[in-house]
Amino acid sequence: MTIQRIVGSLLLALGAAGPLHAAPPSSAGRVDPGAPCYRWPAVDRDGDGVFDRIDYCNDTPEGCTVDRYGCSCDGDQDAVCDGMDRCPGTAPGVEADGHGCSAGQRAAERAEPAPAGSPVRVEPPAPAPPSKPVSESERQLIESGRIRLENVYFETNSAVLLPESEASLREAGEALGKFPDLRIEIEGHTDTRGSTRHNLRLSQDRAESVRIWLLDHFGLGRESLVAKGYGESRPETGERNDEELLRNRRVVLTVLNPDALPRGVKVENR
Repeated sequence: MTIQRIVGSLLLALGAAGPLHAAPPSSAGRVDPGAPCYRWPAVDRDGDGVFDRIDYCNDTPEGCTVDRYGCSCDGDQDAVCDGMDRCPGTAPGVEADGHGCSAGQRAAERAEPAPAGSPVRVEPPAPAPPSKPVSESERQLIESGRIRLENVYFETNSAVLLPESEASLREAGEALGKFPDLRIEIEGHTDTRGSTRHNLRLSQDRAESVRIWLLDHFGLGRESLVAKGYGESRPETGERNDEELLRNRRVVLTVLNPDALPRGVKVENR
């Protein structure tokens, strides 16, 4: 039998047994791990607890403590993130190793215990940690009498709040809770796409959704929060690109009685 006939017989046998490479199983019903950050359902590819949609640092190493934007924190500025830093509190400017420890801190860890009967050196107590800084929402409220709600999202062309809005709404609610005498107007705004009438109704519904969420989650007086939709009538940008369109689609909390704020904040009329 010639070589050509042997090869032909092998190919026929393989063809009868089926294709060499079967088609991959269907991926229907699975969540694509490489989905973009704006894809629904929301994903958190670096596992830091902040959805990719609002994660400014979506490659945070595992174990790092992160802020509300998903970026790692480094309280002692030694280039080793909090949560992974074995020696938090390293003095500013002191060189630290990959574990966040200076040479002096490593030496202290290796030091042998003093012999029995030796005088014990009493270290002075560590200074009290600084008080927790006010949130960005509270800073805006005190300085300007307004809170622009960042990272608050709704379903497309709807007033249904998406889950990743909760962090920003909760921060704003905590800030309002510190000033129970305030009266707040919750402003809803849209971009100019769609009809004027539709945008006005949509902005009103979205403002009301935020009002209901704050009332349901914080002990705020119902009469102290009022929702008002402005539609497309108060744009912030010329809508020359998608980012400017997004800036116009916003919810803003405005103080109606600024005298109830510290130092009598002057609220800009918009």
